[in-house]
Order: sequence, then structure tokens, then C-alpha cells
Amino acid sequence: MESRRASDSLSEPLAVRRILSILRRRWWIVAVCALVVPAVAVALSRTQTPVYESSSEVLLSQQNLAAALTGTIDYSINRDPQRITSTQAEVARSPVVARRTVAAVPGSGTADDLLESSSVTASEDTDLLTFTVSNGDAETAGRLATEYAKQFIAYRLELDTAAIGRARNELQGRIDQVRADGTNPELLKSLGNTAQTLRTLQTLQQSNAVLVRGGGTGTQTSPKPERNGLLGFGLGLVLGVGLAFLREALDTRVRSAEEISERLGLTLLARLPEPPRRLRAANRLVMMEEPAGVQAEAFRMLRTNLEFVNPDRRAKTIAVTSSVNDEGKSTTAANLAVALALAGNRVILVDLDMRLPVLHRFFGLPDRPGVTDVVLDTASFGEALVPIALDLDERSGTLGNGRGGDPQGLKVLPAGPLPRDAGEFAGSHPLGSLLAELREQCDILLVDTPPLLRVGDTMALSVNIDALLVVARLNVVSRPMLAEASRVLNRMRAVKLGVVVTGTGTGDAYGGAYDGYRDVKTTVVETPSEQPRTPR
Repeated sequence: MESRRASDSLSEPLAVRRILSILRRRWWIVAVCALVVPAVAVALSRTQTPVYESSSEVLLSQQNLAAALTGTIDYSINRDPQRITSTQAEVARSPVVARRTVAAVPGSGTADDLLESSSVTASEDTDLLTFTVSNGDAETAGRLATEYAKQFIAYRLELDTAAIGRARNELQGRIDQVRADGTNPELLKSLGNTAQTLRTLQTLQQSNAVLVRGGGTGTQTSPKPERNGLLGFGLGLVLGVGLAFLREALDTRVRSAEEISERLGLTLLARLPEPPRRLRAANRLVMMEEPAGVQAEAFRMLRTNLEFVNPDRRAKTIAVTSSVNDEGKSTTAANLAVALALAGNRVILVDLDMRLPVLHRFFGLPDRPGVTDVVLDTASFGEALVPIALDLDERSGTLGNGRGGDPQGLKVLPAGPLPRDAGEFAGSHPLGSLLAELREQCDILLVDTPPLLRVGDTMALSVNIDALLVVARLNVVSRPMLAEASRVLNRMRAVKLGVVVTGTGTGDAYGGAYDGYRDVKTTVVETPSEQPRTPR
């Protein structure tokens, strides 16, 4: 239980940091929604027609003075007061009351218009009915509210006194008949007393509904730009945060070096920032053009970390690959080769990307014989393997890091003409023999290979290499790509030294960027037969 509580307490700060990280990364979505939604709400509010509202109140009396005067039993005292007021509210909504109201207020529209733009509500705690009317004119709204309440009072009085009125009319007819006969004065006197009682009852009935507050000049209820703007701002924030998290969920790009390392299951060896734009445009290497720069220091750190992970494994032939194109694997391989050579190692850099080779651009080796020429015996090692001169430290006369060694410790073997079937060429026995010969002539053999997920060349080459160095670029590689790359790497027998993350700065992809493997024009070279070649 204690360990579970500890893990929960640790996960909460991580969750909060992740939420804040998402909001910080997607802040522009939240900002746009928080600005656009209230602006639209205010703009729409200003285009709407103003509406004014006025209210009046009517008091419903529950006293029955007629019953008290006549001594009769009042059965209404046992009825629910809330039910009585609710019933009267429904009576007020009758078309008869609406027609009388609009007739009393000229230019107020029809009875249906009044019923649609008004309401009658019964109070839960009092005996009050509230008549509320909305209209496009403030004065008209007030007049309608007052007249609506008055017409209800009159209509209710008519309903309450209708039975008494009918009784008085019938009684008056009887009185007239007895008076005409003139034979029974006692009956005439009794009928007169009854008629007086009915008149009294009818008079007392008028006090059951009273207007206590008339409708004044209407107040504007809509539109309210300020209120709508505030509501729009709150809605915009909620909408912006929701869209930010939705965008984050749909975005499968990986944004941290640690996540790349975790998903591939490989040690993170280095983070490589973007080289200067002018070097990228000219296909130049920072280790040769700006060896004292920050970018070059990152490659020296990669070289050091590689030495730490490699002694126990003693990998000599190291392939540099990536998941997809545009991740900077060729640039990484070239700069790493220079860094290793400056450390006093004899390094051979081989371009085995037979789909789209680029290493010859970094070292100025156009139209040179390469791997295919050597494999096909149309060129010798001396013709194809090019030594690269590296500058010495002017103060010590030693290599740039102060260690002794051959200033021409780096040699480059370009790809040469592209074969017809690069996949078959990668797995051919003569190419394996060539790599074995090169391995004997150097301390470290670096091989630039095609991306893992584009073609199967690297898988075929893995039988001839000792270890793999994976390059991954932030904002290019995605989580599904890493999952597939991890699956491919697990099927390869070569040791996985670790992963190098590129693109930690901003800018375009640096040197060796792939334009894709489709429609690549190649010089056709037949794949050699599977015969062991004679060393030169």
C-alpha cells in the first residue's frame, strides 16, 4: 500500500507537468480561440435587434369575504395555494386575455405575438403573479406589461362573478313577475333581500386580484455585447484547451529525446543541434568547417559516449541508420567519422546507401569510383578509397584533441554507380567480402545505410556489421515509426549501441536530406555473381 501511495504521489506531479507542457507547446491554439470566440460573440451581438423587457405584478387574495358575510362554508381554504396561483397563471395565458391586451395597446402586434414574447410566472413563496413582456420598443414593453395584468384582473373578475350575474338576472326576472302580480308583498320583500345579497357578493368578489406594480419603461435584455464577450472568452478558453489536447492526441510526432530512447529501448548517446544554415546549404561538415563550435562539441561528446558503450562490445564495423528519411543519418555518420579520426583512430567511412548516396557531397568527391566499382573489379582500392586530410593543432603539432595519430586517419569510400537492384546488392557475398577487407584496414569502419522503414537494405547488410547506431530526428519521426523501427531492430543480430537524436534546434534538415526513394535515376550496374573476390 505504501509503495502504491508513493507511486501515485509521484505520478501526479508528472501528470501536471505533462499538462503544462502540452499547454505551453499549443499555447497559440488557446490564444486564438480566446481571442476569436469573444470577438465573434461581440460582433454578432452588435448586429442583433435590441429587445426590451418589462414586468408587472398582480396580488391574488385568498380571503372569501362573501362566505364570511353570508355565513356559508368556504371550501377553498383547504386547497393548495401553490396550485391556485399556478392555475391563475395558466388562465392569464388564455388567448382571450392576450386579444384584449393587444386591442388596448395599438401597434403592439397580434395576440400570438404577445403570447410568444411574454410569460406569466407564479411565485412559490407568495401569492403574486409576475407578467413579463418583451418588445423591440421600451415604452411599448412597459405598456403591454401593465395592460396584460389589468386585462387578466378584469377577465378573472368576469369568471368569478359570472354565476352571480346569471343568478341576479334570473332573480330580477322573478321580482318583476311578482311585482306585476301585486298579490304577494312578503315574497316580493324576500326576493328583494336576496337580490341585495347577490349584489353584495358580486361587489366583494372584485378584491380577489389587485395590480400591485405596473410595468415601467422596459430595460434592454439583449443583445449584451459585454456579457457575451465575457462568456465568449470563457468558452474560447475551454474550447482552446480542448482543441490543444485534441491536437496533441492526434499528433504522433515525438518531441523529446528521452521518449525516442524509451520507445526504441536504446541508450541515448547524444543530442545534436542544428548546424548553421550556410553549412547546410553548402553540404559542409561542422567538424571540418567549425571544429571549435557548439555543434562540433556535440559530435565530440557523441564520440566519447560511443567509446564508453563500445569497449565491452568491441564493435568495429558500425552501421549508421535511421527510421525514415530526413533524419540526418548521413550528416551524423560523416561528422562522427571526422571526430573519430581526430581522436587518433584509423577510420573508413563507406557509403552503402545505394538508393540515394550523399557522402560524396560532404567531401567533394563527384564522379569518383566507389563501392560498386571495387565490387565489380572495375576499380582498385587505391582508386576508390579517398584519404581525407585533417588539420593539425598548430600549437602542439598533434591532432585537434591533443592526441597523436595519422593526420590522414580518415578515408572515404563513396557509393559509386548505383546498382540495378540495390536490395540484392546489399546482401551479396562480394559486398560482404569487401566489408571484411575494409574492416582489417582500419580501427573503425563506419557504414552509412538506408533508412530501416523504407527498404530492406540495412536488414540485409546487418549480417556483415557488428553494431548499429540509430539516428532519430525530433518532429520528423513519429510514435508509430518508432514502434515499427523497434520491431525491425529486434530482428537484427547486430548489437544496438544506442540512439542519436538530431534536430534539437530549429531550421531545415541539414545535408543529406532525402527527397524520397521514388523516381530515383540510377546508373545501371549489374549485381556481381556470388563469387569470392580476390583482395587487391
